[in-house]
Amino acid sequence: MSGTTVDKLTITSTIEDYLESILFISEEKGFAQVTEIANFLKVSKASVTEMVSKLKKHKLVQYEKYGTITLTDEGNKIAEIVKSRHEIWKTFLTLIGVDSEIANIDCCLLEHNLSKETVSNLEKFIVFLKDEKQKDVLERYKKY
Repeated sequence: MSGTTVDKLTITSTIEDYLESILFISEEKGFAQVTEIANFLKVSKASVTEMVSKLKKHKLVQYEKYGTITLTDEGNKIAEIVKSRHEIWKTFLTLIGVDSEIANIDCCLLEHNLSKETVSNLEKFIVFLKDEKQKDVLERYKKY
């Protein structure tokens, strides 16, 4: 998805990370704030303010200075796609035995710049592996 354009804004992996972080925080309390996003992404509040202003300009978030931050419909759409890719990768990595915390970090690196075809096929493969009839595949892999 990175590299697509919305309202003359190229959606980069950094923008995806900001939108995804706003989504994660908002899922818990309905909105996000600059400090929470800064803590979540481990960046400065000034960086968050700058990016949120950019996202507002391109109609991906609603934000008033010192106020709350919420995703617009378009911002939410992008964030949900990124979240879905994140969850697909995390599921796959944990299925193959990667520690959950490491998987969470690694999938942040993997979730950007993949084709829809790759993500779709990875998702199908995960469903295949989780199918009760294929239980022996994972068991044999773990023994291997």
